[in-house]
Amino acid sequence: MTSSNRDNIGSQVRRLAHNAVALAFGGITAQFAFTLLEILIARQLGAEAYGTFVTAYAWTVLGAFLMEFGTPLYTIQQGSRDHSSLPQLLGSGLTVNLVMFSALYLLLIFVAVFLLQNPVLSFMLFLLPYGLVLTLQNELASVYSSYQTMHISALFQGLAPVAILVVYFVLSRDGLALSDVGIAYVTGGGIVAAAWFLVTVRKVRPTTSLGHIATTLRSSYQYGLTGILGQIYFKADIVMLSAMAGLREAGIYAAAYKLADLVTKVAVLCSRVFAPALFKASHETGKSFDVFSSMMVRCLALVGLLAGVSSFLLAEDLILLLFGENYLSSVPILQIMGGVMAARCMMVALQLLLSSMELHFQRVSRLSVAVAVHIAANAVLIPLYGAPGAAIATLLSGAFLVLLYTVVASRKRSFLFARWLLVPSGMAALVAFGSHLLDVNAWAGAGISATVLLASLFATGFMRPDEVKFVYQSLITGRR
Repeated sequence: MTSSNRDNIGSQVRRLAHNAVALAFGGITAQFAFTLLEILIARQLGAEAYGTFVTAYAWTVLGAFLMEFGTPLYTIQQGSRDHSSLPQLLGSGLTVNLVMFSALYLLLIFVAVFLLQNPVLSFMLFLLPYGLVLTLQNELASVYSSYQTMHISALFQGLAPVAILVVYFVLSRDGLALSDVGIAYVTGGGIVAAAWFLVTVRKVRPTTSLGHIATTLRSSYQYGLTGILGQIYFKADIVMLSAMAGLREAGIYAAAYKLADLVTKVAVLCSRVFAPALFKASHETGKSFDVFSSMMVRCLALVGLLAGVSSFLLAEDLILLLFGENYLSSVPILQIMGGVMAARCMMVALQLLLSSMELHFQRVSRLSVAVAVHIAANAVLIPLYGAPGAAIATLLSGAFLVLLYTVVASRKRSFLFARWLLVPSGMAALVAFGSHLLDVNAWAGAGISATVLLASLFATGFMRPDEVKFVYQSLITGRR
């Protein structure tokens, strides 16, 4: 690597680190507030009402992906390369969001009032506008991602769930109904999104035209399909559980799934840090792209493996601490979710890698296959085993999707699947089961396991001392 390349990569590493710190702060605040909120809902309303909430929330987030239709990622892709295009990108994206929301909400009213009345649809009348709030947040965040000034996004993303939590506490003073939960999400999230929009408009004044909207839709639809398919993939288990095994079983499953979802969101947060650098480097000469892609895949894999080992060993303690004895049935589900966490983190990394290599169609097509496998596995395993069956189906389909993605990535660039993903996963499984068999204190076992796993990763070259030294020098000392 030449001195010029090292200088460029070192500068980019510092920027990535600053964005990572900002997003981590905002993300940690947000996820702490969201997790606390769901714990309060689960404890106060019981497993059945919690099952209604998580099922409706799954449909609402799917609606959010339909509303945005991939426009935020397209904004990051194009805006990172040409900042002057951001006003049109933002304006077109917001127009698509509002039109799609209007169509979906009118359809929901028609179905819920005239065709099919059930608790989930009735609650969605309160909750679906929150999908528009989520979409607006993603659209605004894409502007700051393009500028790589993500501390602004971190601030508002951290404030949003805190505002929701405040409204929730106000509404629950005299008792709590499920509809109050929906009102809290929409009101709290909407207030922060409105403030964020006003700040963004001062920086980037959105413009739009029919021609540019058409161009945006043609260019972003593959991102949109990926998001929609991804949401179906992520939430099919909960929706199918509520339909096939009842809302209470969905609530028991959701308690464990919440922790896996938390780790997935951390992975998505990390990918957003790397995304602008990857998209920019993919159109440049030199080794920057190889460096950043390798770093991203290994970083996210490490996050997933450490979280998975810890969740497997601490499952009972975590469920009792967070949800209470009424959710003890969630313990074996969380142990299975340890593997899901690792697979999800790898999947997020590989999706971004494929998009940065312009392999959008391959990304969407492989995800489509995995969605079909996931739904089929749930259809078979849920009637046999209930919630644990859904967890097994999620683990199997996740591992299958990671394999599909790695095969595609390996065809275009040198991708060390065994070294980056397979060997570390095997070591993590051995460490977790070994610690479990020793029958030591769960917290001590988790700490020892994490230490042994990290040492093993250094020994196999997954983590390299020279790379760690270079990153440290770039971040702390500024030397090359």
